[in-house]
Amino acid sequence: MSDHSLFTRYATRFPALYTPQSGRQRLARIMLMLLLIISLAWMMTQLSPEIRFATGDSLPFSTALLLFGSFLLALGFIFINGMHDTANAVTTVIYTGTLSPARAVLISAVANMLGVLLASGVVAWSVMSLLPPEGLMTLDSRHGYALAYALLLSAIGWNFASWYMAIPSSSSHALLGAMLGVGCASSLLNEGEVLSGIDWHQAARAGWALLLSPLLGFLAAGLLLRLMTALLPASRTPGTRPPRWLRGMLMLTSSGVSFAHGANDGQKGMGLIMVILLIALPGAFALNRTLPESELASLTRLTAQTQAQLPSQALLTPAEAQTTLERYQQRREKHRDETLAALGVMAGALHQQLSTPTQLNALTPDERIALRLRMSLTASTVRQLLQEKASLPPGQRALLSELTTQLNHAGKMIPWWVKVVTALTLALGTLTGWQRIAITIGERTGKAPLSPMQGASSELVTMTTLGIAEPFGLPISTTQVLTCGVAGSMTANRSPLHSATLKRMGLVWLLTLPVCALLSALLYALLLAL
Repeated sequence: MSDHSLFTRYATRFPALYTPQSGRQRLARIMLMLLLIISLAWMMTQLSPEIRFATGDSLPFSTALLLFGSFLLALGFIFINGMHDTANAVTTVIYTGTLSPARAVLISAVANMLGVLLASGVVAWSVMSLLPPEGLMTLDSRHGYALAYALLLSAIGWNFASWYMAIPSSSSHALLGAMLGVGCASSLLNEGEVLSGIDWHQAARAGWALLLSPLLGFLAAGLLLRLMTALLPASRTPGTRPPRWLRGMLMLTSSGVSFAHGANDGQKGMGLIMVILLIALPGAFALNRTLPESELASLTRLTAQTQAQLPSQALLTPAEAQTTLERYQQRREKHRDETLAALGVMAGALHQQLSTPTQLNALTPDERIALRLRMSLTASTVRQLLQEKASLPPGQRALLSELTTQLNHAGKMIPWWVKVVTALTLALGTLTGWQRIAITIGERTGKAPLSPMQGASSELVTMTTLGIAEPFGLPISTTQVLTCGVAGSMTANRSPLHSATLKRMGLVWLLTLPVCALLSALLYALLLAL
């Protein structure tokens, strides 16, 4: 079947893909836009007291304008992410005749919102950790805003360009590349080591997840299709409406992919907003001020127990202990006994700081920043110690591991209004511009029509992969997993693929990370010069 006849066939079956959107979709988009405007106004009312607390006064007009502009850019990234990735969830239910485009997109928008609102926040902090939070908090406003704008503009530019060309690309790759670029450029231009501005342990985890998840999608979708067609051979007939049970499965998996996308990709947007808040208002957002008193008391006890169990060095001051831990972090000194002694002194300093307040909210902005920096240094040192071959006593290892967990938890905070604004923006993007990518996945990935079984296997694998990745904080690409799943199911079914389309997608996927890294580094240098 030629491309022209295939296009005509789909245009006849799914006119909503090729005509202006329905009145129902336009109404939903208008309502979401109004809700988003209201939530933005609510966001500013929530942010105003934080600004007064962190700065002691209101921000200068130019700084406030920079802060508001960076928020709009972060929301722009979230919006384009919705435009890109909606097609991943709705393509199968539309092209198998299970749901009309209008209904499929509305269901996807609602599921995306719920996914963001019910997300754990683990992926958001995993994304943030690519740029060490303690480094963000110590940046001056000039470097901080240059970093934020360079990061956002490069990721948005690449995502919009790939959407305009109707090429399914990875927002996660674009974001990772932009973060790597600005992190390295910031370290180099601030007279630090070129690799010190990136948490390479976290970057490696994210990189492996992004690399392996598409391969998993390709293989798992193909194997699942073979299993389904072996057990249910009657459902293989192409071009016919699937039976009721299969339509139900397609609707379930489509909604599941949308929910999992909100719970994974939506958190990347939350992480971006928190990066901006840590740069602009570190005194307000350095610590989790909502930490319950019981958890704060438990953390205080743990610091005391750690101080008691580790070797002590009475002549070592907290400042000297901090220097020792920093040298250990930089691999300049690897004396384990000295490091453990410095860690014990630092635990004692933390115990003294945590014993006074009954809530972290009672600390001043400067106290919060100082405490967060000490907590981050302690946690990263413990993590590095636990990874070394030299063994620690089991009781000491368990205590240090628990201390790290609670220290990290005490430094992680995502305000409720950040979730709401992210959810509405992602849903609004879901209702906008989804046809471009949907047509590419549904019509141009393979030369034969997408069968219901192929759609169901691809969606089920994507939903499961995203659901497994979220609790581990792995920011994987919905687009790549789903697209590779469709290609894998077609390969397993011996359906011919569009080699030209696959080559274009592969080239874009290979270029995304290096291009975004280079673009963000150049933008950062340019913004600093301006």
